[in-house]
Order: sequence, then structure tokens, then C-alpha cells
Amino acid sequence: MFRKIKIYNFSSIYSNYSTKVEIDARLRGNFESKEYKPRNHPGRTKVKVATIPSDIQKAIKIILEDAGAKAFYQESEGLLNYLRSRRLPPEEGEINEKAAKIYKTVSKKVFTEINKDEKELTQEEIEHYNKKIQNTVFNVLKKNVYRWANISYDKPTCLQYLMVRAAPEYAILVRILDEIKRKLPDYKPRSFFDFGSGVGTGTWAINTYWKGHIFEYFAVDTSVHMNDLARLILCQGKDNVQLPFKGYFQRQFLPASTDLKYDIVLSAFSLFELPNMKSRLETIQKLWNKTQDFLIIVEQGTNAGFQIVNEAREFVLNSADSQNKGYAFAPCPNDNVCPRYMEHETPCNFLMKYESLPFPSKAEVLADVFSYVILRKGERPADDPLWPRIVRAPIVRSGHTICRLCTAQGELKEIIFSKGKYDQTTYRCARSSNWGDLLPVK
Repeated sequence: MFRKIKIYNFSSIYSNYSTKVEIDARLRGNFESKEYKPRNHPGRTKVKVATIPSDIQKAIKIILEDAGAKAFYQESEGLLNYLRSRRLPPEEGEINEKAAKIYKTVSKKVFTEINKDEKELTQEEIEHYNKKIQNTVFNVLKKNVYRWANISYDKPTCLQYLMVRAAPEYAILVRILDEIKRKLPDYKPRSFFDFGSGVGTGTWAINTYWKGHIFEYFAVDTSVHMNDLARLILCQGKDNVQLPFKGYFQRQFLPASTDLKYDIVLSAFSLFELPNMKSRLETIQKLWNKTQDFLIIVEQGTNAGFQIVNEAREFVLNSADSQNKGYAFAPCPNDNVCPRYMEHETPCNFLMKYESLPFPSKAEVLADVFSYVILRKGERPADDPLWPRIVRAPIVRSGHTICRLCTAQGELKEIIFSKGKYDQTTYRCARSSNWGDLLPVK
């Protein structure tokens, strides 16, 4: 069973090219020697369905049962729906612009009616009508401007969040970190910084790949209840158990010091809590300054979530600081302006399957969509293969497969891989690939 996820019609934004592609020549020998098989080619993600580790699940079950969380499971579903439907907080300029347009329309209508009587108004009458217009403008604004507010994470809200968001967030983060592990199998980060750490999904995910290599975990969350809950989960859901990591630190705010840097810096589903673009970009700058290797930004796969991710991507890639340059490690095979960004109805997002928590009922395999970018310090390596990314689910038909790709040139292309036009290896690689995979072709 899957949750209903809105899927857009994307066919109009892809260029249909007859240009033929082929397997990257550097891999041809690997396929011929059977080192690689098309269904397990090196561009495929290894993570299909993710499940929270059993020890973490046991701790969560203890915590939820002790708190009697089953009683407010319905409220947790409401929280989930709210999180998925959130929009960006309106900027001050946007509100003023809307108010000016409404004022112009309303005042024109009011004074047109007055002028019909050809009566000259007294100053008192003018003030009366102006006040009436202002009240009308205010009431229209209330209905038409999104009323954004950051969420107050008290203890009950934190438990609700744990019930409905821990499983998909962990799965998404494992899927994203797989990009680094797959491309850099020998990479071993030693430090991890988690901004907006919540219930600790970032720590669980990082330990899925590099447990034993991380010597410092630095978690920042403004909610003291979230911090307490994250520690309790790591302590098996019990107050009298010692924290399993010596180098695990929690804070409520970003530290002012810029001296310390961390190998992997993460902001997952956190930037929505900031009140405007200025504060978001200031935060991104601080996080980028703390980054030694990788900065990962993750948000909901909605238009608003994608806008935040792209905002961060553009800000970092266009940084004027030559000593602090970076490039898009994933999902983008290029550092150009995102071709999807110009199409406001089509966010660049990906789908991840996960097994829900077995609370209060049995676990189910569900799915969630997310937008993300992994930014890496330094220059893009000269030997980066720049394989195109499959940005929508391939359409598989008898004898052919249609793949929609984001290319190294920063273009969206739709390519039809058929048995007649392509060799068996290229055709089978395309046919075996999924939404989000890299396709190892040139």
C-alpha cells in the first residue's frame, strides 16, 4: 500500500532528441567481463526499501508505549499532512506588492461608485472611505496570503513527529548517503554536523554506513524536547542507559565559532522553519563555512521544498569566495542553472520507499518524495563521468524503454531505448534503471 503522491505531466518540458547514446567506453570491458551486469550497473542505487534499524525501532516502541502515544496517533496524521502541504513564508515585498494591487482595485471600485453621484466629498467622508478600503484590503489579504508559522515542538508534537516522519526521513537519508558511499567506497568521514537534527534520523543514517569511523556528532535543534527524545532513542529508550557515543554533542543554536569544520554537514527538513529567504541563505552560508567535504540539503519533494533546495544550490555554486568554492556532487551531473527550476509546476524530486514503524499497527511499505542536493567542497574532478540522471520513472514497454534525463549540459532530454537501435548492454542498462539512478552512458 502506498500513500497517494501527486505526479505531474512532464512530457512537455523534455526535448525529444534522436541523438544516440552508448555505454561509457570506460565501462565496456567491465560489462564484457561480467564484472558488471546491466541490472546492477554502477549508476544504480543500492537502496530500494529502507527500514529503521531494529535496535532503534525497539527504543522507539518503548518510548511511544511509555508515553501512551497511541492515543494521539490521529493528531500525528494531521501533522504529517500539514508538513506535506506547507508553503514558503511570504517575503515582505510580496505582501506589500499584493496589498498595493488589492488597494488599487478596491479603491477604484469604491470611488467609481461615489463619482456616479457627482457629489464632492468632505475630508471626513474621504477618511471614512479610505478606512473602509483599508479594512477591505486587510480582509482580502488574510484570505489570500499564506499564513506561515514555524512549528512549536513541545513533547506531544515531538512524539507525533517521531511516529510519522522518522521512517521516511531515515529512508531518504540512507538513500542520499548511498550516493557518497557508492561513488567513494573508500571515503571514511570522521565528523558529522546535523542542523535541525530532530529525533536523530541523521545520526541513524550516518551510522548505517560509517559507524565506527565517526568520532564527533554535533546535533543542533532549537527544541529541547527534540534533543531529549533523540538522546533517549540512542539510549535504548531508557533514562539509566549511557549514551553509546562519547563524541555526541547537542545544542539548541548554531555555534558562533567558524573554526571547527565537519566532514559531512546535513540540513534535512529544517529550512522551512526559518522565516524568510535572508535567514535561510545566512544559515546556508554558516553551514557551508562549517563544511569540510559535503553539505547535504534535503526537503519535501514539493514545489516549495524544491525551491529551498535550489535556492541553496544556486547560492553555494555562485559564491564569490574563490577559497570556498564547491560543485554539485548529486543529483545534478552539472553546475548549470537547474533546467527544472524554470518549470514551476515540475519540482526536481525523487521517490523513496520505506517500511513504516510497526506502531500502532503493522508496518507497511509506503513511499515519500523528496528534493535534495549534495554539494562538495573544491573543484569537480576531471575524471567525473558526468552520467545523466534519470529524473522521472522510466516508461517500460515491450521492446523499448523511455528515459527522461538531466544531462551534463544542464538540459532535460527524453531518449527512447529500443532493441533495434541500441546494443544489448545499453538497452538492458536503461531497462533496469529506476527513477533517481544515474545512467552510465555518453
